[in-house]
Amino acid sequence: MSIKDLISTFEEVKGKQPASADELLDFAQANYLRGDISLHEYQCYFKELHAQGAKKPEYYSEKELKTT
Repeated sequence: MSIKDLISTFEEVKGKQPASADELLDFAQANYLRGDISLHEYQCYFKELHAQGAKKPEYYSEKELKTT
């Protein structure tokens, strides 16, 4: 599956175009976790979308959140 295919699937499921590469990466991850795409496919999407500037959000521990 190509990025174009991923975008088409996103549009079919969500009824809209992805707003950003980040949103598309989140969608790919959700599809991987549900078993809809393979690990290899997810890794390819991650590599391509990361090259386009997509980033996963930073997660902080509870302790770090309390100190900020």
